[in-house]
Order: sequence, then structure tokens, then C-alpha cells
Amino acid sequence: MQLRLIKPAELDQAALLADSVFREPGATSMKELFPLIFRPGLSHSYAAIADDGTVAAFMGLVPSTIKTGDAAFMNVFSIGAVCTDPAFRGQGLAGQLLQLCQTHAAEAEASLIFVSGDRSLYTRAGCVPFGGTQFAELNASSAQALAAAAGEEWTLRPMQPGDFFAVYRLLNEREAGHVYSPGELALLLGTEAYAGVMGLAQRTLVAVRDGSIEGFAAVAVPAAADVPAPNAATAVEWAGQPSAVAALLAKAALCGGVGTLQVPVPWQERGLLALLRDAGASLSGGANSGTVCIADREALLRQTEGCRKGLDLSSVQDDKELISLLFDPASSEDSDAIHLPYMSGLRFI
Repeated sequence: MQLRLIKPAELDQAALLADSVFREPGATSMKELFPLIFRPGLSHSYAAIADDGTVAAFMGLVPSTIKTGDAAFMNVFSIGAVCTDPAFRGQGLAGQLLQLCQTHAAEAEASLIFVSGDRSLYTRAGCVPFGGTQFAELNASSAQALAAAAGEEWTLRPMQPGDFFAVYRLLNEREAGHVYSPGELALLLGTEAYAGVMGLAQRTLVAVRDGSIEGFAAVAVPAAADVPAPNAATAVEWAGQPSAVAALLAKAALCGGVGTLQVPVPWQERGLLALLRDAGASLSGGANSGTVCIADREALLRQTEGCRKGLDLSSVQDDKELISLLFDPASSEDSDAIHLPYMSGLRFI
């Protein structure tokens, strides 16, 4: 058994293994949903390769940059599509692959590794919950109130290809969010990864005023109004003026078949949270999506220096405590916590 970086020629086999574990027959392949993991190129992912060349286990590892302030950026990795062939389970392969991924990220001077799961495989390796999120739920009543408060200033319509660069600008202007290249954003808007794993369909909407796009929202909704959906409709990602975004979310919630719309709002988006609260949406607090571990402590401190506001962390030795002090608004004054996007968005891994 070899445990190593996967080769481009082996990615198709890894995708088939992931499909056998995560997807029902006939469902969209993981290869299509997660091109950042399975497309050929400079791969960072690791696999266990059996003596006959079979991909026995796989762990997707994808690099990205997160904007955390006006001039602060973190280089991070995300882990996803973790799977082991049933014939090779019980050998600790996933744990060994995780160690390789952690070493890889540290050598690359990444600050953090985000993981879409929270099972013991990850928590034993130092992955912990992080950040803060307000989970809003819009029902028909609160959605109507939100729509009324937003007014009729905008034309709300489906996103069209000609809207692309305006949406790209809105997403990259956010105070906290993934940094997209145009090609990457176009790819992710089309693959609809999070909606796909939820068994939903993605709808992308824009709010237009005086010919200018001032809001964008991607929502995962039931594919058909008359067919029961496996999960509740969920807002995936948005950008723009809070009132424009609120109008789009209200429109999505009031579409036939949606019922209720879940909106996971990062704690720092106070403008949108105030609009949702005033409209009567129910709110409950929690952590961000998934778990996180430190890849390289020095890189983390270096990459967050511009947004730590003088917080001295030199004496903090415990990784969990450090992550909490950096990103959890409950650990200090809200203004001191570093802003992060919600991690189950367009760039869900």
C-alpha cells in the first residue's frame, strides 16, 4: 500500500470511489460537483494506492485564499470527499492520509485547514468548531415582512451571463469571503456543489436598480414544487447591499415549494441580521460550518496580524484556545474577532 499525492490519471478512479460512498445511482457525480478536487492539474490531494493500483482511500485537499478584512488574507486548505473502499476499511488509512494532508499544508505555509465534517477522525487530529453564525429561518410570514421592508426599489430577476462581472465584483468586495478568480467563480456557479449534495437545485438571483446590480444571492431550493425535497431550502451565498440581499432572500423564500428558507449568516453581517430580525425571522446561534485545525501557527499569526487589532497571543499555547480567541465572537469583544465567511457556500469542499 502506497500513501502519496494522487496522480492526475488516478482522479477518475477516486471520483468513482467517492460516488460509491456519497452518491445514489443516477445522481450527479462527485467529479462534476467538485471540479476543484477531481479535475486534472496541480493536485494537492492524497490517496492510498493498493498494490494492484486500486485507489483504496482518498482525501481531497484544495487550496484557497480567504479575505478577512480590508487588507488581510489567509492562505488555507479545505478537506473534502474523504472516502475509503469498504474492502480496505479498518486499516487506519483515512487517519494516515489526514496526517499527510496536515504536513502538506504546513509545508505550504498555509494557516488553517477547514474540514467539512466533524467526526472523530478529525477531532482526534485537532480539528475544532470555530467562529460564529446566526441561523435565520424565513417562513411565509417573515419573508413577506422582509419583502415589504425592502420595498420595491429593485428589479429582482434570475442572474444572466451578462451579469457575471458585476456579481464577481460584489463577491470580491465583501469584507470577508473567499477570493475568486473569474474562471473559478464561473465554474462554481455552474457546478452547484452545495445544492447538489443537499439534493436541491441552485437558483441565482440579482437585484437591479437604475441599471446597476446591487445584490446577488444563490439559494438551494427544491427542484420541483410538487416533489418532496430531502432537505430544507438554504441560502448558499450572497453579496451586495444588505437591503438588496434581503429582498432577494424574501423572493426566494416566497417561491412555490420552498416552504421555509434557512439563512446561515456570519455574525459580523449585522445589517442583514437586523433586517431579518426586524422581519420576524427566527434566529439561533451556533458555530461556522464544519471544523478547522491550525496548519502552521506562525503562518496563522503572520497572516492575521493585520486584523488582530493588537491582540497579544504569544502566550497562548493551546490550538483550540487560539482558534477561539481569533475567530469566536463569544471569546472576546465582537470587534476583536476575525471575520470569516460561512464555509458551506459556493466554494463548499
